[in-house]
Amino acid sequence: MSPQPKNVCKNWQLLAEGEKQGLYECFNIFYDDLYRFGLSLYKNPGLVKESIHNLFLELWHIKHKLGGVQNIQQYILVIFKRILYKTYRQCLEETQTNPSATGRFTENVSFEPSYEAILIASQQDEQMKIRLQNALEKLSPRQKEVICLRYFDKVAFKDIACQTGLSERTVYNTLHNAIKVLREVILWVLIFNSCWPYL
Repeated sequence: MSPQPKNVCKNWQLLAEGEKQGLYECFNIFYDDLYRFGLSLYKNPGLVKESIHNLFLELWHIKHKLGGVQNIQQYILVIFKRILYKTYRQCLEETQTNPSATGRFTENVSFEPSYEAILIASQQDEQMKIRLQNALEKLSPRQKEVICLRYFDKVAFKDIACQTGLSERTVYNTLHNAIKVLREVILWVLIFNSCWPYL
């Protein structure tokens, strides 16, 4: 892992003091490295993403214990490996008891729960509202149109296709790409509302 030590220490201390900004920044610093590391152990993006979410939920839960940590990167890796394995075992157990659960960690998932959660939670957190507005500005006009039709107007995929002249598959892909742009904001709203996203 290769983040700047000074930046890590500063934001880790904020996290240990219970500052949400410290948690946001630590997530931003470590996410890509954790994702790559997780994929090197388990070739399952959904499993790795859920494990990262679980890791930061745990760090927030035990924040009062983090002030004395000396080697932050190593500390995070040790916890992450444990959480990865635990999440993997839970997936296996669910699959054994409920065969329909095999699709839980696939990329083909519904985005409605995650996006509705961000909309609701953003109304209660001014900082999240600003982050969401900034993220929405990164979307193309077509992405914004599809987002509005799907989540604000509750239009079905086939009806969005008719209204926009796109195929249903293109509508789905457009929505998927828009959600990817909004992913970071969505993740943090869900973390602080104890939800479990599968983005």
